[in-house]
Amino acid sequence: MINDMVVVDAVVHPYNLSPANQDPAAKAQLESVYAAHRMSFDARNAAYMLSHEEFFSDLSYETLACAEFVESPVDFAVIHALPGLGMVKSYMNDPARAAAFRDRYPNRFKVYATVDTPIAKGAIEQLEWQVKEHHVDGLKLYPAFFYEGKGVGWRLDGEDFATPLLEAAQGFGIRHVAVHKVLWLPPAPRDAFNIDDVDSPLARFPELTFEIVHAGVAFVEETCALLQRHPNLRLNLETMFAYILTKPKVFAKVLGTLITRCGSERLMFATGNNLAHPRPILEAFARYQFADDVLREFSFRQLTEVDRRNILGLNALRLHGLEAREVLAGIRDDEFSRARAGRIPGPWSVLRERTALV
Repeated sequence: MINDMVVVDAVVHPYNLSPANQDPAAKAQLESVYAAHRMSFDARNAAYMLSHEEFFSDLSYETLACAEFVESPVDFAVIHALPGLGMVKSYMNDPARAAAFRDRYPNRFKVYATVDTPIAKGAIEQLEWQVKEHHVDGLKLYPAFFYEGKGVGWRLDGEDFATPLLEAAQGFGIRHVAVHKVLWLPPAPRDAFNIDDVDSPLARFPELTFEIVHAGVAFVEETCALLQRHPNLRLNLETMFAYILTKPKVFAKVLGTLITRCGSERLMFATGNNLAHPRPILEAFARYQFADDVLREFSFRQLTEVDRRNILGLNALRLHGLEAREVLAGIRDDEFSRARAGRIPGPWSVLRERTALV
């Protein structure tokens, strides 16, 4: 918790970017991900940047959990499994490993599945396996598949792939679908990351809740229009939240636009850890207010404590049918809470200090 507010990180995904897992032909892609990590911190928070060697490793779940729950005041997190994305030979974040760690700490995590094939039948089989074997809590999708050095995009409203996959997901009991949008991943076509294909599935699958991941980084006007039309849409603010450190004027304009026009009830804090580290972002947002000149220039309303509580954790808990008091009771005396009650370690302490998981 931070200032008595429950905190949920709506996206975490420790990368396996170890040399053994890297695709040697994808050096440019790999370096672009590392650049995105470094761009998540301002100079004041340089200690939170992983070195090149640290980043290009198989980052352990122990490192991630300590960064979330001991080094930072996060109470709960949602793990997103990640496909290879053309950069690695296997998963970038293996769903089996994610589920195993969730099972080890069920009061701290939920897990979203992933698929890694553009063939609908194969993707449905992958998802069915993860539902049956790992009891996943949602589905994470990327709007492109990468193979043979190319990226091929697909549309969320497409009939050949997306529609049968979403129908199958709903049949398997999946209720939450997170879609990476907005943030372009070359060499896939840029238009695959637009949000013009989201409107139809939102209407067609009203019992599914969709998250636009990286919402607010672009297409803010279009995003507001979607929120106003569709009650089953949520905005996952991974990447945009790091702007509070690195692009504060952009952060203020985007967040102010969203809460003034659409309210705060469907916005969710997220870091994408280990893309970013929660602590400096949360410290910056704990008492954040829009500057007076921003309020005047854009006719925004001021951020309230209700907004802050919604965004930091309550919205994500509601999405998954969780109550804050129950979550907090379940973690009150676990090993992370006990460790946080003592000396709070520096960033990435499990990795850097070679300490055991608390």
